[in-house]
Amino acid sequence: MKRAYKLVLFVVLVVLVSACNDTEQLGLLLQPEGDKILLRLDTFPVQTQNGPAIPISAQCDTSSMALGEFYDAKYGSTKAELFIQLSPPVGYKFAPDSLNPTPDSLVLYMYYNKWFGSKTSPLELSIYELNKQSLQYDKTYLSDLNVSDFTDQSILMGKRMVTSVDQTLSDSILEAENYYPVVRYKFSKEQLDRFFNIPHSAYTSQDQFAQHFKGMYITTKYGASTVLYFNQIDLKLFYHYTYKKNGKDTIVNTSVVYPANKEVRQLNKFSNTEVSASEISDSVVYVKSPAGMFPRVTLPIGQIRTKVRGEIGNRLFSVNSAMLVVEATELQTGDLAMPIPEYMTLIRGSKIDDFVTKNHLLQMSDSVAVLGMYNSKTKSYVFDLSYFLNSEIPPHYTKDKTDETLELLLVPSSVSLNSSGAITSIKPLRKMGAVTLRSGTNTESPMRLKVIYSGF
Repeated sequence: MKRAYKLVLFVVLVVLVSACNDTEQLGLLLQPEGDKILLRLDTFPVQTQNGPAIPISAQCDTSSMALGEFYDAKYGSTKAELFIQLSPPVGYKFAPDSLNPTPDSLVLYMYYNKWFGSKTSPLELSIYELNKQSLQYDKTYLSDLNVSDFTDQSILMGKRMVTSVDQTLSDSILEAENYYPVVRYKFSKEQLDRFFNIPHSAYTSQDQFAQHFKGMYITTKYGASTVLYFNQIDLKLFYHYTYKKNGKDTIVNTSVVYPANKEVRQLNKFSNTEVSASEISDSVVYVKSPAGMFPRVTLPIGQIRTKVRGEIGNRLFSVNSAMLVVEATELQTGDLAMPIPEYMTLIRGSKIDDFVTKNHLLQMSDSVAVLGMYNSKTKSYVFDLSYFLNSEIPPHYTKDKTDETLELLLVPSSVSLNSSGAITSIKPLRKMGAVTLRSGTNTESPMRLKVIYSGF
């Protein structure tokens, strides 16, 4: 019966709240037969602060290998660079020397189906061989990688200019269903011969191969208007050999593929220019990805406890709803407007290291992190912090510290769903994104926490 009373009571409260002009303050006392439940709706201010750039996991999967640079007058510049290993065909046997195997070409293929920025602005790619440390498969790397740990950039394998949309192709080709954007680079004969002459014994294992070719560092030296998102990178070695057939020489053309796949490492280095705090109004906070600005949101837990106990006394306590309203403002327009992150994770500050280093939340727990989705109609994110407050405020009366706070961070995120629509993973967003949010001191509509709670 008690549970039934609560359900009826909650429905009544929702109706009354929607019909009340002053929804910021509401006290309602209902007295079901044999029971007494006190309900309250209170709004609590939150503190906000712009945060510095925070590195995230450098490990990128084969669908999110970012490369390029983009400058935004408001949010500053973001640069994405790549460190990639190549997976050799373990056990591969080249044609024997008696058949005179001869190298023809060494070509890097970098496929992408998504990009951000300008269609026509040039971007210069530079490819360096890793000649110092190898990338360790089981090591955790963060996105603020030190390039000099892996290469002294003395071996420039090649460079070329590209645009996100190939300007040499006709519209009919670009719009064809079977067209797939790709950056091709044909290496010099010097690089071809050097790669072809890697000892055949190196093909016995990935580790053996890495002793002779550790991988590539790919960066951009010119252009700040485009970021490409590669979803497949392959190096192909083309060669031929000759054998006698019916007394005649027969040429066989073949190739060997070295993919950047899950068996080896692909790492992203992200660099963001710091936006000076003096350039940002107190009325807003900035969010930016990847590895950019993650604002701090501080909940006044001590004040909330004091307020709650002042209202309900020694009654048992329960939070029915706790909505943090986060509104976007100063929205950009135009083709080069920064994309607004579709999802945002509000996570305890004490758990941010786990989130960014492990590149995902091991388990979605409402008392650790809460996911919010951008609503383009209301131009806001809403986070339900009921579990946060229920875990922070004991159900029974205790003497609490009135100045205690809880620090949370807003992190733009990517979400994977299964065929049933259930969330399978949440990761820090690795693609370009930014949004300006109203701060806790915004005079028009401050960030705030609306709490419905009950004492019984």
